[in-house]
Amino acid sequence: MSIGFLGTRTGSLRTLPPFFGGERQASTTEPSLIRPKMRDDPAMSSDAEGEGLALELPRIRLFNVKYSPNLGDGLLSECLEKALIMLGASPDTWSIDLAARQAYGDTLPGRTQIMSMLDMLPNGLRQQFVRLPLAMQARRKWRPHYSSCLRGATAVVIGGGNLISDIDLNFPTKLSLAVEEAARLSLPFVVYASGVTSHWTRRGVSMLEKTFASRLLRGVFVRDHDSKLLWDAQLGQVSGFQASVVRDPALLVSQFIAPSRIHDARPPVAGVGIMSHIAIRYHASNAPDTQHLETWYAELVRELVRKGFRVAIFTNGSPEDVVYLARLRPRLLTAGGKAVCFPVQRTPTELCAIISSLDVLVAYRMHAVIAAYSYGVPAIGLAWDRKLRSFMSSVGCEEFLCDVAEVSPTAAADLACQAAAAGIAEEDRTQVMREAWQGISQLINLIGRVP
Repeated sequence: MSIGFLGTRTGSLRTLPPFFGGERQASTTEPSLIRPKMRDDPAMSSDAEGEGLALELPRIRLFNVKYSPNLGDGLLSECLEKALIMLGASPDTWSIDLAARQAYGDTLPGRTQIMSMLDMLPNGLRQQFVRLPLAMQARRKWRPHYSSCLRGATAVVIGGGNLISDIDLNFPTKLSLAVEEAARLSLPFVVYASGVTSHWTRRGVSMLEKTFASRLLRGVFVRDHDSKLLWDAQLGQVSGFQASVVRDPALLVSQFIAPSRIHDARPPVAGVGIMSHIAIRYHASNAPDTQHLETWYAELVRELVRKGFRVAIFTNGSPEDVVYLARLRPRLLTAGGKAVCFPVQRTPTELCAIISSLDVLVAYRMHAVIAAYSYGVPAIGLAWDRKLRSFMSSVGCEEFLCDVAEVSPTAAADLACQAAAAGIAEEDRTQVMREAWQGISQLINLIGRVP
């Protein structure tokens, strides 16, 4: 059951129009909203006409990491862009990648090697190591990119994604630059559907406090209750805003990208989303032992094949995961034989084609699990940080979380069978997606009336 998010159950919701990729079921709904009025709108007040004023469609720029090699970031960014436009924003609404990437596949050369090196350094030394490169990138690349892309905008959104965090001062540096450039143009901004982490450095705290003390901040919406608690405690007073909790925009992906398969084929297909030990360690403190993780993946594939599944093994696209999967591939082939395949994806659409074709998913990456929920595909979430646990709990699926360090591959395969048999209640899924629409409707109504 869906609990704890903006919006309440209501019977006054309109049926949505057809979406990109074909018509959806009539039960799919969006909230009622106040749409910005155009100059030729007969509903515009005579007072406004007399003063020669018209409300324009807001031209919104979204600061996020859309073109991150982790395609889950692109998935949520595309969903938020499309939903905002459908709810009244100008078609000139799009994302500014905080790393100044401009297309999928535009990745930092040597990313995997850099992450491996940083993984070996103590935290204090890591922070010293990254400070000069951050300053150089900020001056030469990021600030000029932000400045150029903000031209013509009338409002800014920061989100979604796990942006209010302090790993090696990365996001504190980028967000401070983004808000400075928005302030230079007097653009109001809203934090939306962002995750908030703990364990900030003193420098990171100082930078984020200064950033969100801006008088141009108009509201704060985070994607889970833990993020709300962290924002309110750390930034609530200085920003002047307590956070509200909204759904992740990626939950709407099934309404923008049609599923790639009708789920009546046999044998069933299980997906295994691979995440490397380096990526887990870089973001979490409870990473499993390297050898244990490799063995666990292989035995999981073996058990799923024994239970009658074909198995699709894939990643969300991060280079460190791709390299890791290539290394594991012979072992996984030995475990699964002809029953396994390795689909490749380069865009969020291709990632969704894989996920929507499954009967059940086992994965670490949160946006793979979110996309699966959107398509009605049951998922086993491999616990590694609180954001995945928060999502699974919010949709009533916490029983399908498992910790690789504690749960055997056989037990995980059994749990996958249980999840596949149970499915996802359509009423619950529809309500969760309705809540995602309601949150974005609040966002557009907050920044959407630009004189």
